[in-house]
Amino acid sequence: MKKFENVYQDAALMRRVLLGEADEAEQQELEKRLEECSDLRKIYEQLQNSETLKAAFKERQNYSSKKAYQSFLQKIGQVEPERQRRRSLRIGWYIAAAVVIFAVGLSFYMLNSSSPKEESRPLIQPGTQQAQLTLPDGSVIDVDKKEVNVVVDGIQVKYKEGVLSYQSTVTTQHEEKNVEEQSAKSNELVIPRGGENTVILADGTTVHLNAGSKLTYPVRFVGKRRLVALEGEAYFDVAEDENHPFVVQTHLGDVIVLGTAFNVNAYINASVCYTTLVRGKVQFSAPNVEAITLLPGEQAVVSANGSEKRTVDLEEYVGWVEGLYVFNNRSLGEIMETFERWYDIQVYYETEDLRNITYSGSLKRYGTINSFLEALELTGDLTYKISGRNILIYGKMED
Repeated sequence: MKKFENVYQDAALMRRVLLGEADEAEQQELEKRLEECSDLRKIYEQLQNSETLKAAFKERQNYSSKKAYQSFLQKIGQVEPERQRRRSLRIGWYIAAAVVIFAVGLSFYMLNSSSPKEESRPLIQPGTQQAQLTLPDGSVIDVDKKEVNVVVDGIQVKYKEGVLSYQSTVTTQHEEKNVEEQSAKSNELVIPRGGENTVILADGTTVHLNAGSKLTYPVRFVGKRRLVALEGEAYFDVAEDENHPFVVQTHLGDVIVLGTAFNVNAYINASVCYTTLVRGKVQFSAPNVEAITLLPGEQAVVSANGSEKRTVDLEEYVGWVEGLYVFNNRSLGEIMETFERWYDIQVYYETEDLRNITYSGSLKRYGTINSFLEALELTGDLTYKISGRNILIYGKMED
């Protein structure tokens, strides 16, 4: 007997058939699924029984209203907009209720009817060391899959065990750096969702790149400033060179340093840039914003609306580099945005207010996300289901 492969795809397909919206191909697909899985056929038969629907809807109505759950389904693209669903009302209240009950309850049914081995939730593993390097000639290398050992513009480029390094050769060691800034050959290192990597630049600066980030940098530094551009999050340990300031360019402004360690969080799809100083001294400057000078333990928060400086718990903002996520009174929505990138998942919420639940605690970066979700569930405020790489978060059903 073939078990459910994807309960939410099955739910969407059965929904269309029950509401009379399925075409012939979809009806044939459902019939095929029913033949493959006797459990699915059993539920399909139950959904056509008005008394079963009536009892089931009464049991679930405190768990999820029709409106809330249909809103959730719209977000994951498994139901048409409201105006297209209106015509479904003609088939009666019980079938409309079936749509909700089936989508919400199918995974619960499987948990209750499966063997003990099948009851365990799938584990979602953390990210791994991976990156994509684009060389000046446009060639692209998956550094985690292919050995890198090339010379570019007089610089030896190597990759080994999660670290991409650039080292001057005899040719470049004696070249004059104090020349006017010019266009240098650049590399681009892209870290996908579910990845991380480290790069040691030609000046000896170490950069730890987080998931979903991109660093653009010269193969070797020339001119009066050492310029790099960041999209995403990275921890910089800058090699000291008083004569050549190190500058990190972001979409909201520049971080200027001499020799220091700091974290920059500047994802392109975010409206705020966070620069957190661990040691040394940095300055954040941006158009139409007064420059902010940071001391260790301070953070610059910059957005299109202005800027501020504040003192923070360093571990909360740079702990990820040492393998620990720390959250102090952070919203679930904000936490999950971080986890979406690191675990390469997509999170959906039954209702928007679930995003605002606050959480304080810590999670080992290299552990599964399940331990965090289980801790959340123990609070009694919510529960969750895992479907593929989707995490579905619901308000807790009251007793």
